[in-house]
Amino acid sequence: MRISVIVPNLSGEIYLQDCRASVEAQTGFKKDEIELIIIDDDRNSPKGVAAMRNLGLEAASGDFVLFLDSDDYIADNALERLVEASAGYPDSLVALKFRKTWYKRAGELAEQEKEGRPAEKAAGQEKNDNHAEEDEFGVRDIDSVLGILIPKRFIAGSTGLRFNEELKYYSDIPFVAELMARGGDIISIPEHGATRCVYYKRNRNDAIRYPSQSQIKDKNRYKEFETACRSAHVAISNAINAETDAQGNIISIDEQPGETAKVIYARMSLWSCICDFVCNRMTRGKHPEGLEWDEETLRDAAKIMHLVPKAVITSDYKGCKKRILLRLQKGKTKAAQRLAKLYVMNRKKKGLFGSLSQWKWNIYKRIFRKLPVKENLFLFESFLGKSYGDSCRAIYEYMNLGDGVSGSKKPEFVWVIDNKDAHIPGKHRECKPLSLKYFYYVARCGAWVNNMRQPAWYEKRPGVRFLETWHGTPLKKLVFDMEDVHSASPEYKMTFYKQSRIWDWLISDNRFSTEAFESAFLFPREKILELGYPRNDLLYGDDRDARAAAIRRKLGIPGDKRVVLYAPTWRDDDYYGPGQYKFELPLDLDMMESLKDEYFFILRTHYFIADHLKLDDSKKQFVKDCSRYNDIGELYLISDVLITDYSSVFFDYANLRRPILFYVYDFERYRDTLRGFYFDMESGVPGPLLFTNEEVLAALKDIEGVKLRYSDKYREFTEKFCSLDDGHAAERVVKAVFEEYR
Repeated sequence: MRISVIVPNLSGEIYLQDCRASVEAQTGFKKDEIELIIIDDDRNSPKGVAAMRNLGLEAASGDFVLFLDSDDYIADNALERLVEASAGYPDSLVALKFRKTWYKRAGELAEQEKEGRPAEKAAGQEKNDNHAEEDEFGVRDIDSVLGILIPKRFIAGSTGLRFNEELKYYSDIPFVAELMARGGDIISIPEHGATRCVYYKRNRNDAIRYPSQSQIKDKNRYKEFETACRSAHVAISNAINAETDAQGNIISIDEQPGETAKVIYARMSLWSCICDFVCNRMTRGKHPEGLEWDEETLRDAAKIMHLVPKAVITSDYKGCKKRILLRLQKGKTKAAQRLAKLYVMNRKKKGLFGSLSQWKWNIYKRIFRKLPVKENLFLFESFLGKSYGDSCRAIYEYMNLGDGVSGSKKPEFVWVIDNKDAHIPGKHRECKPLSLKYFYYVARCGAWVNNMRQPAWYEKRPGVRFLETWHGTPLKKLVFDMEDVHSASPEYKMTFYKQSRIWDWLISDNRFSTEAFESAFLFPREKILELGYPRNDLLYGDDRDARAAAIRRKLGIPGDKRVVLYAPTWRDDDYYGPGQYKFELPLDLDMMESLKDEYFFILRTHYFIADHLKLDDSKKQFVKDCSRYNDIGELYLISDVLITDYSSVFFDYANLRRPILFYVYDFERYRDTLRGFYFDMESGVPGPLLFTNEEVLAALKDIEGVKLRYSDKYREFTEKFCSLDDGHAAERVVKAVFEEYR
């Protein structure tokens, strides 16, 4: 017994490796019993998925055929389990259970381990809308041929099945419809203990460079869906020689009592596919695409609904969704769209009149955005309004307090701030993030200076200038340089791309960063200002010693002790929700307490961290939590030693030429699974990699020895990464971007 696995390939090796490896790893088969057929398409002149699959069918020599996509993979014993199930259910077609994932093969196993589930049992235990839960047989939908074990007798010969090559997006539907009419219903077989029978459908997190077909925006796809569904109706009727009308519609199931169970399953699956397709696009998500359909697309949707008997809609759907589908079926397209809008609004609102954020949004969109832009209004925001600091602060102080404004135009300044400890000097106004004032200033500002991404809903108005200062030289890979995205938002790449297209300029601290930003953000090099980071100007100020002494006194740090700044970053895969990350202090303060006569520790967690550190009163004699301190640059000034992991803080701190220790207790996981690095940490950083608390303790006891041993590497590091920092970066940026205010 031989299985032919057919894989169309358009995306190249970036995705195909996992697919190929998963087929080659199948258990229970001899080497020649699995035939892997990969058909490469031409990216410059693609034939399409349907044509490639047909070529695969012509080449297939197995007793069974199974289709995979090049960006997906299967569990190691999936085919063995399929063959066993096929023997037990000769009157049905069997298919792999479906599990959607955002990760490559190794990343998916890592996710299962992180969730505390044994990898052998993890797949298939998550309920999918279209399939049954574990230990139940679930009827598969008709819209995908992937993962189905197809006997060759159904597709062989001159009357065998082939894909319609005129269909770009939905060639599966008529193919599977006729397959079901010939072979019966398609069932997903259940899990049994550690035995997996799973098809991992990989969601593409890079819809910019490597979009899947479902991510391609094409108005014609709705008309094609109608064509595919009509072809499926005809295919089903041809399988039993049923009569069709001139439009290809077949007589309803109630009027065909002699139909076989196979045809009944095929028709029911097709009707369900049609209704779900239309209903989901009219109602699913925050902003369903069906609410924006024009009249032509709505008419196409109505034509699709004509294929479904009214009795199916009334029996299988309820409430508002049923009324939407019935109105479309009657051709009342605008009425269906209005009802869908009401449904979505009712689902999103809180209380009788909607949520407060909805009101603010409507005022912003309908009133504030219609007011003229104030060209001289500057909006500053640092770390989502959590601090008055970073390069935004340096640029503001240069323009407002120094010699940065000498031209004829006089700017007005507004700070987005929600920190009661922030004391912002100079003439300015303030607003809290997402307050009504915030929406007003966002709508009217002529220039926005930010060190983070702006809100995804923001649309820049004509004449507005956006200066992105960013917030660090990257060590860990960013955005499009990441293969898997383990953060709370798997659509991170697409969102980031849309947001970064708004930026007029992006500041870089060195050539290394410029190249990384160009690659990671797909950002034009001509818009990257390689001028140094304004936030590092304070590290070169003539008053830095006096300023450091004042900060020590303000924080109550003894003057006779060395200060250790511990500043770790966040972990992409450990979160509560978007922008809300978990954190447990890996530094053992009980162990560090033995150094309290010599050292004082300052803790500074990442601004994404949602957990507040709780220190015992006994620890407060030598430890202080400064995670909410406004500007980390001031903490650099008072620190004698930095301990970090993969945070970009060490690039800035290196300007002080003081010792840096790297406490990287999860080094291999972070490097190989979560992020990866732009350079080799083991040979490239200006300090030792430490993996245990004991090693950290020993390094602090021998800090002068550490400083001596890494002096040469430290010098090489600063020459490469800190050469532009000289105390005048803010001046260079203002002259380059806001020249008319000089």
